[in-house]
Amino acid sequence: MIVDTVSNLEWYHFVPSVREAFSWIDAARLSFDPPCRLEIGTEGIYALPQAYAPKPQAERTIEAHRSYIDVHVMVEGVEFLGVANTINLASRGYDKQHDTETLTGDVELFALREGEFAVLFPQDAHLPGVKARGSTRLVKKVVLKVPVTLWDRRR
Repeated sequence: MIVDTVSNLEWYHFVPSVREAFSWIDAARLSFDPPCRLEIGTEGIYALPQAYAPKPQAERTIEAHRSYIDVHVMVEGVEFLGVANTINLASRGYDKQHDTETLTGDVELFALREGEFAVLFPQDAHLPGVKARGSTRLVKKVVLKVPVTLWDRRR
């Protein structure tokens, strides 16, 4: 997992298409309502702009992905994001069609604030959208979905 501010992006050696996706977020006039999937480039990256109110931790579900890396970019507001390594959690099953593994166990919460991003790799189980002390009533966030194969090319 990587967590930092968007202003420090140049320190990370993301694949070029991911850098372009970050630039696209800055340049795009995002529509958060209704929710939609926005294709970025031709390498399978897409964006999911989201606007919602964070919910209590008990109402959220821990998830992980095998085919995509998530890049959560907080555009407006503050939410808490739970994280844990998948090997420390119990799997409740994997939905291949939606690339979502549902897990149970303990996660560590941290605040994801406006202007920050978190990169979540397949081993990074995450619990997004948690309401905790300091959360805002509404958040606007973009989740970039990056095919794992793009990272694999860099090895």
